[in-house]
Amino acid sequence: MRVKPLDIRKLPSPYREILHREVEKLKKNDEVLAIGLAGSVSRNDLWHGADLDIEVILKGDKPKRVVCTEQEISVDYGYFGESQVIDMPHDTRPVYDPTRTLTDTLRKRTKKQLWQRMIQKNLESTQKSIQKAKAALPSDTLSALCHIQDANLGSNLILATGMAPSVRRTISKLEVAMKKIGRPDLFDRYVSLYGMPATLRKAGFLSRQLEQGYLEVWSYMNEKSVGPAYMVQQSSSGPWFKNRIEPIYEHDKRDLAWIVFIEYRFILNFILKAIGVNDFPIRVFEPFQSLSGPPTLWVNRYRDILNLIPENTIPDLLSTAEGLNGEVKKLAGY
Repeated sequence: MRVKPLDIRKLPSPYREILHREVEKLKKNDEVLAIGLAGSVSRNDLWHGADLDIEVILKGDKPKRVVCTEQEISVDYGYFGESQVIDMPHDTRPVYDPTRTLTDTLRKRTKKQLWQRMIQKNLESTQKSIQKAKAALPSDTLSALCHIQDANLGSNLILATGMAPSVRRTISKLEVAMKKIGRPDLFDRYVSLYGMPATLRKAGFLSRQLEQGYLEVWSYMNEKSVGPAYMVQQSSSGPWFKNRIEPIYEHDKRDLAWIVFIEYRFILNFILKAIGVNDFPIRVFEPFQSLSGPPTLWVNRYRDILNLIPENTIPDLLSTAEGLNGEVKKLAGY
């Protein structure tokens, strides 16, 4: 794969100044072999909510870890041991690579191989979610809807067209991808899984639900050291919400609506683990029937959000999700 080093000097402000500062700090660490940048800024896909995803190679066989920080903008660090360089994000570009460790490894990869590996992993995840949705549907429609809304399906539709997905802009990216291949119908079918366009009228409500939900559960997750890196590493949700969520609302309310549904499901998985449920259950809400406190508050808000989608549409949404997963296989050449 062709590897194009990133010239920090060509980045716009404030990314130029912040990346230069952080790279200079990292270079002073004798354990650092190479530094790269991944994500939207590395692809020159800039928007006002873009963060910096700095990838760092350390000497030796260090375990992979992620550090999330909120500075003037969001800056995340992925630390990799020498044996894990091959697993760096697909869009990583070298920034500091004196021994060419990063450059040489990236050149050995092909975009097609990376895409196929990601698509296959996502297909398996989505298929499991669809099977759980089928099992839940006869007696628990909200649990079925939770399983239907597997984030990997949207990413896979984008990947299958050869475009790079974006975690916080899945809907707007998917619209572009489907127009590119002349299949806007697939876009319309996908957004229906999240009650769009009707749920867009509730974008303000959804944003407030996420902000309040964070306030209620963040300290609980932080104290238990269970949850995504940003909850475990950061003591409060305010800076995260300001840097990561508010820009989505300003950018495209469709992306905001999607991220709220996805984030509630994502955090619920960690909450289940915190209460001793390690496998995402078919009946998602059953383990919380005898509980109280922050986990239950999160679950109650999630139920309110899912209830924005009419219950009588959920069987059709399950069929839609299954059909879209089949379309991914066709587009990807399976």
